[in-house]
Amino acid sequence: MGSAVLATIALVWITMICLTFYTNKGENYATPDFKGLTMAQVARLGNEHDFRFIIEDSVYRKDFIPGTVVFQNPSPGHKIKPNRLIHVTVASFTPDQVEVPKLTDVSIRQARELLESKGFALGNIMLHPSEFDDLVLEQQHEGRAIEPGSRLANGSTIDLVVGKHMTGGETTIPDLTMLSLSVAQNILKSRSLNIGSVIYDPAIVTTGDTLNAVIWKQVPPFDPSTPVMPGGSVDLWLKIKSVSADSASVNPAGNQ
Repeated sequence: MGSAVLATIALVWITMICLTFYTNKGENYATPDFKGLTMAQVARLGNEHDFRFIIEDSVYRKDFIPGTVVFQNPSPGHKIKPNRLIHVTVASFTPDQVEVPKLTDVSIRQARELLESKGFALGNIMLHPSEFDDLVLEQQHEGRAIEPGSRLANGSTIDLVVGKHMTGGETTIPDLTMLSLSVAQNILKSRSLNIGSVIYDPAIVTTGDTLNAVIWKQVPPFDPSTPVMPGGSVDLWLKIKSVSADSASVNPAGNQ
């Protein structure tokens, strides 16, 4: 009986000694800081300090050279044992494509938060006369309107056209009938007015149809005598220009 107890104690003692050597008890060191290092540099450190590493993920970061470490786990300075597996995230060579959110019809503050949550950068804020103060009227990328749902590289800059209520100054509603949409837009812009809703006739199908279309109705209607505040909108109805319209004398300069 006594010999069995001694044998058990001896076995436990031997096991503890083996575990001590296996786990390198008392041997640990601070994890190096790999941030900004290439994978070749990380590999050299691994040979020097006896650890293993694995690339867990990649992300696009403008402030990091592609192929260098952005994040690591365990973090720098964390005490680890030899042969520990370290997970690293590296900067990718190409940015991810991210869906552009809908930024119009919300405040500039909400639009900024939406952009940042999606990984985009807020670019220029262009003020435009409007009856709605601080409301986003249009979203643009590189000078062109960008539709919600379009995909851009993560980190891309998006500019915003923001409404600004104008105090002082008055304008009038011009006559836009029988004009093309582009001409009407220029006239409204010169009056500090905006295009509201555009309603197309069902016969307008192609881009060519749109270019040949003319305005046959507007709301508010032409009113040269009643002053209105800048920033208002005019809704337009378009139809394909008829032959009789081609022969009609239209003088946009007279629509003052």
